[in-house]
Amino acid sequence: MADKTDFNDVLENIFLSENTQCELSYEEGYKVGSEAGNPEGYHLGYHRGAELGRELGHYLSIVSFHIENKDKPDAQYSEKIVKQLEKVKELIDTFPRENSEDQDILGLAETIRAQYKKACALLKISSVNPYGADVSF
Repeated sequence: MADKTDFNDVLENIFLSENTQCELSYEEGYKVGSEAGNPEGYHLGYHRGAELGRELGHYLSIVSFHIENKDKPDAQYSEKIVKQLEKVKELIDTFPRENSEDQDILGLAETIRAQYKKACALLKISSVNPYGADVSF
């Protein structure tokens, strides 16, 4: 029984065979690369996220301490200082907990650092992060 394949389709398949092989090779390479790169990327992101979380946790503990002690009799906090402390706390509280392409996490972290340093200057305390240098990617 004769094959019902169109002669034009056979010629087209021969003519486009190089393109077809390139596409298949690309898809296979992309799949292998994704599978190999995902664990490495996950670990890098996890560790950088942990460093950033530790830094923000440090800032939050300092800010929360001063907010909680603002009403003590011997405390001397001006309204400007209290507002700055609350601003830093609000920024940390609203920092995204999930990774999102819509959020500029590094930009938000820089904003928090700047506001924290401003609060420390108003309090006349050191703003040095005891956990090391700033997180950068």
